[in-house]
Amino acid sequence: MQSITKEEVFEIVSDVIKSYSIEINREIKNINHDTRLIGISSQFDSSDLVQIIVEVEDRINSVCNSEITLTDEKAMSRTTSPFINVETFVRFIKEKLDEK
Repeated sequence: MQSITKEEVFEIVSDVIKSYSIEINREIKNINHDTRLIGISSQFDSSDLVQIIVEVEDRINSVCNSEITLTDEKAMSRTTSPFINVETFVRFIKEKLDEK
């Protein structure tokens, strides 16, 4: 498995969000670590989030030559969701990659 930095994970996540938001005609130009993925202030609904997670998972696995799953029991059973914002999502992905 190829190693990847937190910054590279952030770039993948933000690229997926930008591409997806354009695809659904809800372009988000300024994606940063605080960009909400769930909750009232998020610009995405739950089906949008699923699409983003699947695409990020595919890209991460392709880039890192890995087989991580981002929607496993560990993710769903956390007290604090790893999908709150871009920062929590990036940290969660990096954690999953570092476990391998």
